[in-house]
Amino acid sequence: MARPNEYNLGGNVDILSTPTDLQDVFFVPQESRLSIKEPSGTIITVSGADITVASGYMVYEYKPPTVGWYQYEWWHREDTKEVVKTLGFEVTDKVY
Repeated sequence: MARPNEYNLGGNVDILSTPTDLQDVFFVPQESRLSIKEPSGTIITVSGADITVASGYMVYEYKPPTVGWYQYEWWHREDTKEVVKTLGFEVTDKVY
């Protein structure tokens, strides 16, 4: 069984974000961007129509190409508010 933030190679990872400010109050951003840093150092950035917007959150479905540690950063902006959240996950290759 995988640990939290651990995924098996070949599967999809749903990268979620709920835009909240520093006081943890939800807001609807005018702009959002997601950057994913792969273990090789390659950085992938998506925004706009690539990100699915649902009620209260945003999601991007990502299929990691290789094993290792991935770091991702959500950026949201609305008028004078700008919020950045950085998290990560690990992809492993397990044989059962």
